[in-house]
Amino acid sequence: MLLDPRLWLLIGLSLAMLFTLEAIEEFVEGAWPQMRRPANGWGAVGSTHTMWAAVALFMLPGLVLTILNLAILVANDLPYANAQLLGTIFVVIGWLVYLATTTNLGGIGTYLQEVGLIAPLALLVILALGDLLLLISLIDIFPTNLLSALRQG
Repeated sequence: MLLDPRLWLLIGLSLAMLFTLEAIEEFVEGAWPQMRRPANGWGAVGSTHTMWAAVALFMLPGLVLTILNLAILVANDLPYANAQLLGTIFVVIGWLVYLATTTNLGGIGTYLQEVGLIAPLALLVILALGDLLLLISLIDIFPTNLLSALRQG
């Protein structure tokens, strides 16, 4: 069980989720949000910044669904399905692009924010597809009788 690479992937994804939450909080609110917004709270945040916050709202459920799918696969020793693999790839691509944008890795963040609404809209589509695939996969592998599954474990 300890040598199962899926278990270590689950641990790595859980740790990555913690760092992702911190990066999202810093990007959405910033270190000093009152310095960037007027006193009434309206107007200073641009539309692209709002779209990147929407990308974060689609990315977080995808990461949670990935972790839940992987946890059930490891706990029940099940093989993965193609929908899970494809959904995970979509979510990880969205996650990596989002982190590269929010941390401005190599100037990618500045470039993608100058591009406009196209980049976040494309990521929203990719993440929505990944979330949907992972949700369908989770419903498929989720134990129907949860109480008996907990007693077995």
